[in-house]
Amino acid sequence: MLEVFSLKYMSKLACALACAVLMVGATFAMGWSSEKILIGDSYIDKGAEEDNFGTEEILWVSSEEDDPVMEAWLYFDTVKLIDALKIESPDDVVSATLKVYAGDVETAGEVELHFYNEGFFEDSIVWDGKPDYDEEVDGVIEVDEEGWYEFDATNTVKKAIEECTHCPFSAVLVAKGDASVGFASKEDADGNVPMLKVTTIDE
Repeated sequence: MLEVFSLKYMSKLACALACAVLMVGATFAMGWSSEKILIGDSYIDKGAEEDNFGTEEILWVSSEEDDPVMEAWLYFDTVKLIDALKIESPDDVVSATLKVYAGDVETAGEVELHFYNEGFFEDSIVWDGKPDYDEEVDGVIEVDEEGWYEFDATNTVKKAIEECTHCPFSAVLVAKGDASVGFASKEDADGNVPMLKVTTIDE
């Protein structure tokens, strides 16, 4: 009977050790989320191409017949992101999510996420002479009501790390069809600021 008990005990012990190993493995995945790396944000308006909206609480994105007439621009500190997660290459990034709050939905529809490999000046960016962002779509959300939405920003972050580790990068939100949505900016009075969450493998 003692031998049978010992076998059962050893079996349970082995199972517990296996679970512990799995739990330790899970700790290798590191997540980091902060609005502190958001340096600035603004929207630009084709109908007011020389006006700046860098201090507004809302970031408007709007299109007419699939032609963008308002775009939201957000730029982030790549150096702080890399230092916080000890990132050495784009391969270290498992996933990234850009979380934004839709506070005003005039017309529901799709909004795309695009990458731009530099920052910009929040207090001077305007439609006239606006930078050319990457045409590749990194993420899409369907906005149909007010609330929080999440873009898959994995490719955006990987591009930032690959193309410039010592300069900021921008995320550009572009509406499709006839969508028109106002997202909360970092100046939002209720604190619904855009947030970037990045998960890496800690090796």
